[in-house]
Amino acid sequence: MKIRLTYSVLFLMLLMPSLGVADEEILVNTSIKPPFSTKEETGFFDLLLKELSTRMDVSFKLVRQPPERALFSVNSGVSDMELPRVAGLEKKYPNLVMIPEKVIDYQFVAFSRRAYSLKSWDDLSDKHVGYIIGWKIFENNVPKTAKVAKLHKPDQLFDMISMNRIEIALYEKYAGWANIKNHEHDHSQIKECKPPLAVKPMYIYVHNSHKELATAIARHLQKMKADGTYQRIFEQTLKSD
Repeated sequence: MKIRLTYSVLFLMLLMPSLGVADEEILVNTSIKPPFSTKEETGFFDLLLKELSTRMDVSFKLVRQPPERALFSVNSGVSDMELPRVAGLEKKYPNLVMIPEKVIDYQFVAFSRRAYSLKSWDDLSDKHVGYIIGWKIFENNVPKTAKVAKLHKPDQLFDMISMNRIEIALYEKYAGWANIKNHEHDHSQIKECKPPLAVKPMYIYVHNSHKELATAIARHLQKMKADGTYQRIFEQTLKSD
């Protein structure tokens, strides 16, 4: 009887790690603003994470950090996950693992009081532009000849345009329009410059200590897209913009 009990205890101890994922809280970094993530957690990524949490039986907790700090935090293992980011960051941050299924396409656009037609990044070469610190796509593509204001908050971007302190604010399309519509000051004179400077698929990254989650999250994202759940969340949170 004692021998049987010992083997039963050993079996349960070996089984516990595989059952313990549901009890583990995954810290998810994001610097994203409405309509992608809100304080009430009703944004696009908020609802997407809630759906993933239900399907995977994993608890995700949002940690709001500035973009640059968020990357260092997950790369060092202080946090577990980061979203959304462009592909290829694992080249600079070796502890990151990219989940091989995009979460959305981001439209990186210019906002201005003038309706500039910008066909490429080079068209910014003689402009005074602003963008948020930590947005790598802008850091890597804005010409060195442009005059650049690096800011901490999106509100500052649009205030700077209204005050004629910069010509162009670089930001994501949906988030930009949400800021313009909901800002305490009147920014109705600000326009979106078309076409987008870039359209990029965006991904989730996990710290390599959680790399087993990458395949599972990718699989569930694919299922959500196939069964219509993804489109429902998109239309509920973004389509009206």
